[in-house]
Amino acid sequence: MTEFAPEQSRRSGRGTPVAVVGMAGRFPGADDIGQFWQNLLNGQESVREFTADEMRAAGVPEAGISDPNRVPAGADMAGADLFDEQFFGITGRDAALMDPQHRILLTCAWEALEDAGTRPDWSDGRIGVFAATSLSTYLLSQVLRSADHADEAMNYPVLIGNDKDFLATRVAYKLGLTGPGISVATACSSSLTAVHLACTALERGDCDAALVGGVSITVPQTSGYLYQEGGILSQDGHCRVFDAASGGTVKGNGCGVVVLKPLDRALAEGDRVYAVLRGSAVNNDGSDKIGFTAPGPAGQQAVIEAALRDSGVPADSIGYVEAHGTGTALGDPLELRALAAAHRAAGGPAPDCAVGSLKANIGHLDAAAGVAGLIKTALVLHHQTVPPQINFTAPNPHIGLDALPYQVRTTAEGPHQLRLRAAAVSSFGLGGTNAHCVLEAAPRPQVAESGPTGVRYPVVLSGKDDRGLRAVARRLRDHLAAERHRPTVRDLAYTLLAGRQPMPVRHAFAAADIDEVLEELDAFLDERADGRAAADSGVTGQAVRSWLAGRDLPAGEWAEAWDFRSARKIALPAYPFQRNRHWIEAAPPTGGAVTADESVDTGTGTGTGVTREQFTALLGKHLGVTGIAEDDDYYDLGGDSMLAVEIATSLRDAFGVPIDLDVFAQLSTVGELADYVVSVGAAPGGARDRIGRVVPIRQGEGRTLFLVHPAGGTNFVYFRMAVHSRSAEPLAAVSYPGEEDGRPGTLRELAALYVEQIRREQPHGPYRLGGYSFGGNVLFEMALQLRAAGEEVDTLLMLDSHPPEAYVGGHIGDDEFERAVPLLLTSAAADEEQMELLRREGFVAAWRHNHDLLKGHYPDRRFDGDIVLVVAEEDEDGALLDTMRIRRLDKASLWGGHVEGRVEVLKTPGDHFSMFEDGGRLEALAATFDRALARIAEPAGKDGDLG
Repeated sequence: MTEFAPEQSRRSGRGTPVAVVGMAGRFPGADDIGQFWQNLLNGQESVREFTADEMRAAGVPEAGISDPNRVPAGADMAGADLFDEQFFGITGRDAALMDPQHRILLTCAWEALEDAGTRPDWSDGRIGVFAATSLSTYLLSQVLRSADHADEAMNYPVLIGNDKDFLATRVAYKLGLTGPGISVATACSSSLTAVHLACTALERGDCDAALVGGVSITVPQTSGYLYQEGGILSQDGHCRVFDAASGGTVKGNGCGVVVLKPLDRALAEGDRVYAVLRGSAVNNDGSDKIGFTAPGPAGQQAVIEAALRDSGVPADSIGYVEAHGTGTALGDPLELRALAAAHRAAGGPAPDCAVGSLKANIGHLDAAAGVAGLIKTALVLHHQTVPPQINFTAPNPHIGLDALPYQVRTTAEGPHQLRLRAAAVSSFGLGGTNAHCVLEAAPRPQVAESGPTGVRYPVVLSGKDDRGLRAVARRLRDHLAAERHRPTVRDLAYTLLAGRQPMPVRHAFAAADIDEVLEELDAFLDERADGRAAADSGVTGQAVRSWLAGRDLPAGEWAEAWDFRSARKIALPAYPFQRNRHWIEAAPPTGGAVTADESVDTGTGTGTGVTREQFTALLGKHLGVTGIAEDDDYYDLGGDSMLAVEIATSLRDAFGVPIDLDVFAQLSTVGELADYVVSVGAAPGGARDRIGRVVPIRQGEGRTLFLVHPAGGTNFVYFRMAVHSRSAEPLAAVSYPGEEDGRPGTLRELAALYVEQIRREQPHGPYRLGGYSFGGNVLFEMALQLRAAGEEVDTLLMLDSHPPEAYVGGHIGDDEFERAVPLLLTSAAADEEQMELLRREGFVAAWRHNHDLLKGHYPDRRFDGDIVLVVAEEDEDGALLDTMRIRRLDKASLWGGHVEGRVEVLKTPGDHFSMFEDGGRLEALAATFDRALARIAEPAGKDGDLG
């Protein structure tokens, strides 16, 4: 056997060896990678026989259950209906509409990054996403067969939640990843093809790390299948790879995700390396085979030879091959002969090379099969152990195994029997796309350094909420207490700091050893933590206090203080996701029993009003939530402004009840909303007045900041921002008059109406005024009118408002306006269905009316005060500005010409619309808003840019 050194492959093969630094998965019989590996070592077969009741519940008719060709077997994956929608910021309704394949892959992507110790907000690197999924059978068998969604095949929530195209990009969006987001579809080889594409992207520099995954969940999972002579599925419900009794495969369900990084970067950052990808290749059989679905041995041999050349790994170093191995009488012999021909042409494989296939254990995972095989192969190299090949008694005589250089091992063989230097994995797609990867064992780690003695390290924890934080602490405590080989506290601190995404709810302490860590964790869990650690002097105490105050601690800035440059990332428990059920049930067959949900009257459109029960049922349908209580908060249940538009439309169409959209902002609990909606239905003409024209946003001490709505007339943006604001000042929003009230014909008249409204709430000044976009222009005119009446007005707060010079003149016609509408709504992140709803609910008409007010207005004097102007860092959509004839002008300098005082500029991430996007941008905007509130009470010019 040729002695193989890592540097040899770098000279002759791929220029960028790629490390497998993280992995996560859900498989039949295994909720995580640890259980998956243990099942393989134990020789566990996770394919099982389904009962008649299980098949009946899966929708198989009685005749189908008793069909002699029905094989009641498969490898089902537990928890396909469970998902933590709140963690990922997804409404219950959208979670239920979303294919469980998308939900499970998103969850595993997060867990894989945690296993890799790689934060999603990794500031100095772009993370790509390369992912594959099978056909959405959930869409076909559940969503499109349900009573509520049978006619919604083409609406955007259904399409985006189930189509393959949105798999990778949803992960990138939800985790904030900025490398390529590519969904890959080459049938059974999809996820290993995705690995090849990710390695290529890493080598090209398209990204600095990559998430690569595959998922396949067939719904329903427990229906079994009909055996067909000559088909790929087994007659006896078992997959017997390479065996004389082989007769096909069995359908499996599962998901696997790996995290890849260039090896040199992984080693420099102290990552755990499971294995190293040295080479990969992808090709297609073309027409050189007997049929489209038949295997192509020439293509298989060619792709293996190409991957070997790419790797630079001597073929006689390869001691294990994870085969495609479907257990078919024709496919297995062709695959092993092609493998042997490729290896012999390159001088190998190793004399004791083993072959195996995961499909015997967990069935065929279709689009996820390749990455599942890669995970197994990486673990084989990591643990230096080949698991037993199950369901193998005697070799398939058509293979001629005695004449081939491979062994099928039926007992686990570990590090005492062999030293595995390299391994390989194959995945061949139906239709001829073949993929092959060559892996090498990870470099031997150097002896770990204990780090400087007497140093206390910051141990930082966080969660999405109190429950999550306590579960994180409990899992960590149990993990450390059970470890036979305890990590150093330095490695623990480094992994938590550099490898875990900071979340809102936090705990931190200082510790010098693991025993002290366990003591602190016990104190926290027993609610005995007294904050002594946070009072430590020096850099560690400073770090703990910074973390508790909500500030991040970039590991690079503290590396010298704690000697993190030689620290290593260690294995830690994954985040404790909540397991909430989200599932759309198919409608029962005609004549079947009516479910409780179906018996709820959803309205007749007669305009006779709505009951509390009907409103609650309609609200639950739109939110995707059952068991709603009176004191539940609409926003806590997953509601938002776009969903409010849909609910308002349903109330009008189903019950003839028109409501003001701002009611969802002011009356947030289900009980309050129900009271209002029922009252509108009973007295449509008068109930609306009880809401009032000034809507409270937040109670507090001191004088209220009155916020004027943007051009669309709704105040949702302020309520969303206030959730993240930490200031204590009371906030209120001015409501836009309804069409039935008559809308003022000039901006001055509108401002006068609003001055009257706020003076009812606060008869005399000083007044505090703020507003976003159009609201800034209105509040400026309000300030002028209040000063003319002898009232005092504080510094004005504007959120990205264009100066009057940007609008004045240049009126647009109907054609230009119609061209501008989709540009506006696209910028505001509304899909086509939501665009139509916004048109129907008056948003577009209000926007047109208010834009015309701006075009005809120019202030007649200057304001004798200051402005704090929050400006979006990114440019607004040029096409929208051009169509609306809004000039691109410097906001600060031109507003400065309208005041006697000064203009202070505070910048916030995003553009005119995206600065309100949920997540980091909205949180940053709220923080900037708080700074602006503080400036109102101070003289302008202490900080920031002055114009």
